[in-house]
Amino acid sequence: RNLVHLRGWCTEQGEMLVVYDYAANRLLSHLLFHEHDYKNGHSILPWRHRYNIIKSLASATRYLHEEWDEQVIHRNITSSAVVLDPDMNPRLSCFALAEFLTRNEHGHHVVVDKKTSVRGIFGYMSPEYLDSGEATTMADIYSFGVVVLEVVSGLMAVDFRRPEVLLVKRVHEFEVRKRPYEELADLKLNGKYDRKELVRLVKLGMACTRSNPELRPSMRQIASILDGHDRCFMEEGQKKERREEWKQRNASSLSLTRRIQALGIQ
Repeated sequence: RNLVHLRGWCTEQGEMLVVYDYAANRLLSHLLFHEHDYKNGHSILPWRHRYNIIKSLASATRYLHEEWDEQVIHRNITSSAVVLDPDMNPRLSCFALAEFLTRNEHGHHVVVDKKTSVRGIFGYMSPEYLDSGEATTMADIYSFGVVVLEVVSGLMAVDFRRPEVLLVKRVHEFEVRKRPYEELADLKLNGKYDRKELVRLVKLGMACTRSNPELRPSMRQIASILDGHDRCFMEEGQKKERREEWKQRNASSLSLTRRIQALGIQ
């Protein structure tokens, strides 16, 4: 199911330790963003692996949301939460913030232990989650969309060295200006990618990171899109958000970004 395998655990004096398979330098974030490794002769993550990683991550998230007896909201889907084995098969990890929902007597998922505090990594948290602290499957899908955009562009979700700090804001402006999709491709790929798949992932990343959660696709629709059923985009209507609407819904993220910049924190 593309989830990390739990090898063991122990708890002592209020502390818990979990054991997973060792994966040296095998985080997706490391392979995407550590440019010095490429300069030292390490190969760039090729397109075929990138697309497979997104498909596998979608499969893992769909299992958590729709296919297990208990519904799990991960709350921490990031490129640093994706571990790759030596064969480049991805596994989703980092379940410390996960929220579990169990079925009641009517077959509906209900929250076991409701958490309303905001926990996660800035840049991956959806606007509504950042404002309310209420975890939902749509918040996970937003985080998934950010990872999709990272994989396509080779850019980090948040980078204070860039003029446009937030990747989602950069992509939103890109969409508003109707720029060619190829301009978002990771330059390190040197044009070596499948254009149809690239366009599909860019559109998917945009759809998943809509500020309005009602406009985001479900994991079932995402899986269908990744299998090549692009009609799902047409069925969703692909409504574009106006610049002012986007700024209004993302006011908390933009405000936090400005405060961090004012402090000079990189």
